[in-house]
Amino acid sequence: MKTRDLTHKNLVFYLRYFKLAGLAVLISVAVIAGSLVIGDSVRSSLLNRVNERLGNIETVVFAHQSFLSEDFYKQPEFGSSARGILLTNGFISHNGSLLPVMVWGVDDMDIEKGMAKINPALNDELNIQPGDAVVLRLPAQGLVPSGSLFVTENYTTSLRLDLSGIADPEQGGNISLKNEQTLPLNIFVNRKDLAEAMEVQGKINLVLTGENIKDSIIENTWDYSFSGLSLTHQSDFTNIVSDRVFLQKEVIENIGKNNTNTNRIFSYLANSIVFQNSSIPYSFVSAVDQYDNKKLKNDEVILSDYSAKRLGAGIGDWLHISFYVSRDFKTLQADSVQLKVKQIIPLAELRADSTLSANFPGLSDVERCTEWDSDLPIDMDLITTEDEEYWELYRSTPKAILPYEAIADKWGNEYGYATSVRIYDADPNVQSLRHDMFGIQIFHPRESAVYAARNGVDFAGLFMALGFFIILSALLLMVIPISEMMVQRKGEIDLLKSMGYTPEKIRKIIWMESTPMVLLSSFTGVIAGILYTIVIMWLLGSYWKGATHTEGFSVYPHWITLVAGFITGILLSLAILRRVISRNIHQETKKIRSHHILLNRKKAVVIILAVITIIIAIYNLFITTSVALFSIVGLLLMITFALLGDYLICSKGKPSSTDFTDHNMIFRTLYAHRKQAILSYFSLAFGVFIVFSVGLNRPDFSNASHLKNATGGYSLWCESSIPVYHNINTPLGREKLNLRDLPESTSILQCLKYSADEASCLNLNKVSSPSVLGIDLKELLSSSMKVQKSIFPDQKGEELIQLLKSSNEKVIPALVDATVLQWSLGKSLGDTIYYTGSNGQEYAIQLAGTLPNTIFQGYILIDQSQFSKIWETTRGSELFLMQVEENQLPNVKTMISQAMHEYGIRVTSTNDRLKQFNTVTDTYLTIFLTLGGIGLLLGIFGFIIVIRKNLSIRQNEIELYRTLGFFNLKIKDILYRENRIVPLYAIVTGLFSALIGIGTNFKNVHSNVWITALLFAVLFIVLTILFVKRVVKNEVEKM
Repeated sequence: MKTRDLTHKNLVFYLRYFKLAGLAVLISVAVIAGSLVIGDSVRSSLLNRVNERLGNIETVVFAHQSFLSEDFYKQPEFGSSARGILLTNGFISHNGSLLPVMVWGVDDMDIEKGMAKINPALNDELNIQPGDAVVLRLPAQGLVPSGSLFVTENYTTSLRLDLSGIADPEQGGNISLKNEQTLPLNIFVNRKDLAEAMEVQGKINLVLTGENIKDSIIENTWDYSFSGLSLTHQSDFTNIVSDRVFLQKEVIENIGKNNTNTNRIFSYLANSIVFQNSSIPYSFVSAVDQYDNKKLKNDEVILSDYSAKRLGAGIGDWLHISFYVSRDFKTLQADSVQLKVKQIIPLAELRADSTLSANFPGLSDVERCTEWDSDLPIDMDLITTEDEEYWELYRSTPKAILPYEAIADKWGNEYGYATSVRIYDADPNVQSLRHDMFGIQIFHPRESAVYAARNGVDFAGLFMALGFFIILSALLLMVIPISEMMVQRKGEIDLLKSMGYTPEKIRKIIWMESTPMVLLSSFTGVIAGILYTIVIMWLLGSYWKGATHTEGFSVYPHWITLVAGFITGILLSLAILRRVISRNIHQETKKIRSHHILLNRKKAVVIILAVITIIIAIYNLFITTSVALFSIVGLLLMITFALLGDYLICSKGKPSSTDFTDHNMIFRTLYAHRKQAILSYFSLAFGVFIVFSVGLNRPDFSNASHLKNATGGYSLWCESSIPVYHNINTPLGREKLNLRDLPESTSILQCLKYSADEASCLNLNKVSSPSVLGIDLKELLSSSMKVQKSIFPDQKGEELIQLLKSSNEKVIPALVDATVLQWSLGKSLGDTIYYTGSNGQEYAIQLAGTLPNTIFQGYILIDQSQFSKIWETTRGSELFLMQVEENQLPNVKTMISQAMHEYGIRVTSTNDRLKQFNTVTDTYLTIFLTLGGIGLLLGIFGFIIVIRKNLSIRQNEIELYRTLGFFNLKIKDILYRENRIVPLYAIVTGLFSALIGIGTNFKNVHSNVWITALLFAVLFIVLTILFVKRVVKNEVEKM
């Protein structure tokens, strides 16, 4: 007979075994190919989301904390696709919650005044129809920076709009400049409407264009007027002012450098001008370099005749001038100077020069002093009738002229060091003013967005790991019927050997029989893998949405991926089959060896592995406390139990002519089928270990005392849509924010925030530039939150804090969550991330230390002082933490929500924030649990096959029992006791290994989880006993 015919006949005869093996191959290939396709599908979906977010955008010009003239984007260099946009944060109150939204003031979406469009994601939240009204809360920005002193107390405004329609993704409704997969909540309004509400008419802060614009092109087209600078030509000088009132320090220095004769002017509101027992309250004064071509010395002051008369002061007298200066979060400090009167000039002269004073909204534009609307704590009772009469006639005409050099560092702030500059040159030179001096930044989002999408979370590897146990169980399931088939063909193999066939030839014949099954099953497995992918992608967008925080995933099966899955499945299956076939063909020799197994060697291996496992467990328990290491300990323990079981079977089941008891007979039978017993053990034990270790690894967030390392002891996490510029720790700040009734023991940690990409586990994209928080590191690290590792291993405590607060040559140290460092950023300690500051300079932030899994996941933390060096114009806090007594928590949470409603405040407990991050981990655990459960079912299915097939091939043995006088009841009892040993041993050792594997997390497991685990363990054991008993009964009674 030809080999081909023999192969065909064998394939048909042993088809029942090949069917089971083929099913196992199909399952393993389906998971392998499906995991690869899942990776492609998620990656392709993220790339599609990039196109959805950006549309045709190639270049973005953004005004950081400032504005541009609307004429800027109309420059021909930007091309016909350029859009000038006014972009701001806002919020909408809906059903008792405050929804943060991105507000896009646009000209090109056919939105009439008083109307708005929203994207589908926001519509899902609001559930409103066209024609319904929307009340939008906005920052009352104005052109004057809100973080400066001389602004109104009203930081917010509102805009009532009617919904005109939904802006679909095809219309740019999901536009976003952040590399995140979550859909933004966008509302689109008429730009003029938005500009009027924010009091920034004619301004934009964002230019989007489909052209690839380089910095050099911007430099060539830039004009100072685009930033709000204006030049007024007087008879003997040119005056430069800004519509934002303050002139940036770099701008002032550039003007002074490129012009020979300049005069810096700084207008300010003094609290008082005092001479002896006389004083004038709340007076506008101006600081200058020179007056009437005469330079003022640092201790001199020029007084108006009005002020001199009212004070009774003369030339040579010393005046005390007091004023407020502002530090972090408008923490006011009273300061003053002592100046000698150099000159007294007519008030009419000062009044005639209107450029000496700046126009402060809320101060300069009111009719009466008592109508002043300012952040300053002005005591209206001090204002007299004489002050009102002066205001009616002269308004903000300065009552004194101070020396600029003596006062600039006191009055200067992040927004500027003068309110105007005079140039006395005949031909003023302002052409060297660059766009970056005004906070204008240029970037090209598409390249970074595509990189982030392509290099994000590796879902192929993730699901390959999550489905590993299914693959393993399927491969073990494939081994069982093939091994059994080889046992059945022992006589055939002996016959072929006697006919002169070599073991290699026999192996080749059986391997050829298996190949068609593997090829067909692998091909079918690829198709099943696509179906598997469809189901998984649907689950990721619905029930498992906690892992992705978005929807809209589609299946993209690339042919290269399918071929890779197909070939991988074939090679893996054939390799395992070859191994199984070869081992069974050569089992004669191995059997001879097996009688001479050295039990002492097995015992030594068990003891050595047990000692290694215990040492690692103790080391991890008291030193590293690594979760991953605890899991490894659990796996090692399970392997140790497997080897121990093998040793016990070998020692109790070795051939002997004495002690022929039921007990020995059971173990001798197990010894005869030792390989199948070990395979069954691993199938069940691994499944039990995974299901229970994953189920028990879900942390409990109800007890805040267990989470202090992650929360720092802070109870509330507060975020606002509109920045808070006041220091909430001061009485004045609390009064401004209507928080006078906050408990005295409340501690507040305010943070400065630079918004970039979300770097927590909530973002599937690869993050290159995470958001940054400026925080008081000394206060933070004085709490329960501590640094895990740092690049300063020898420094601890105060020395470490000082190193983290310092900087060296623009390299600024930062802290980051260890999980963010490893997974989101893919970096190591000591690596640097580069950011562009508000002044256009590049700064390197070095990842100098790690924190445990904390509430700051998604951010990198730098000291507040260093933050202000990079983004000096960011002065408002959009995030702050509160430390509150547990019994006061509900009242404080309600108070904050009500008092700061106009800021769009969102208050959550720090425990809830940790829960939010844990939804990702929890979802992955659920996926792992689900897939592990499927793998366990496969293990149980394999165990069923082993028992039934073993019993079916032991017909002669059972008949022998009957011949020897054994009743069916006794036979059932022997077989039942024999077949329950392995599954019960697997379940018990798998459970014990799982308990060890969760490590120190056992104390964080909720009592309900323990009860559930106990019930499932008891259920597993009971069902195993009942199942084995039933199978044995059925098989024995059939014979």
